[in-house]
Amino acid sequence: MDAALYEQHQRLEDTHWWFLGRRHLVLRELRRHAGPDPGPILDVGCGTGGMLPHLQRIAPAVGLDSAEEAAQACRRRDVAFVHGWGPRLPFADGSFGTITALDVIEHVSDDTGMLRELHRVLRPGGLLLITVPAYQFLWSQHDEFNHHQRRYRRRTLQRAVRRAGFGIARLSYYNTLLFPAAVARKAMMRFQRGSGPVSHLEELPTPLNALLRGVMLREEPIVARWDLPFGASLICAARRPAAASAPVPRKIAATAGAA
Repeated sequence: MDAALYEQHQRLEDTHWWFLGRRHLVLRELRRHAGPDPGPILDVGCGTGGMLPHLQRIAPAVGLDSAEEAAQACRRRDVAFVHGWGPRLPFADGSFGTITALDVIEHVSDDTGMLRELHRVLRPGGLLLITVPAYQFLWSQHDEFNHHQRRYRRRTLQRAVRRAGFGIARLSYYNTLLFPAAVARKAMMRFQRGSGPVSHLEELPTPLNALLRGVMLREEPIVARWDLPFGASLICAARRPAAASAPVPRKIAATAGAA
């Protein structure tokens, strides 16, 4: 991401309805699927580290990102961070019990290749939790501003995850109650092309932000019970197949130092 995006995320991720709604859903799914021994946790593409304090309440957690802005933000939050990226992550095989990749894989050209690398550093039986933006017809300047490579449908995310060797525990759309508003907003953004890149993660008036957050929180128990048939985003819980003879690492095994 550009430096401006890291600044934007750091400013908004603790208060903006979209970040808060995603966080509640992710934490619920982690509690549902991670099992009694979920750690250590790796938050891939952690950005400014907003999820890490919440993940640390579940198990020891470390963030990974390639940007110096991310390293600086994670230092200010006093959370564990490793500075790195690329086709091979700086961790030994089977280092983690849980990996989160929250709105990350849409940024890379080879999403299946990245997922295979996450499979490598996840221990057998471990959990991968992914969120991604949905539907290519919702493509807008927001995607261009965020350097997205693609948006997903259920079947395209399912295919990429399975090709990487994971078994899918659950896969659902979310951001469903607000889907009509998202479609309308994306249509409006297409008329703003002359004004340069636009992100929909802008600061909102407090009452509107609270209203949208309330809608997301009301949707959360619905997603917990049913896989929703459409929505502006997708969430996937996947598992690396267990190997009975594989050792379970107790510490994060990193081949690069923390920033």
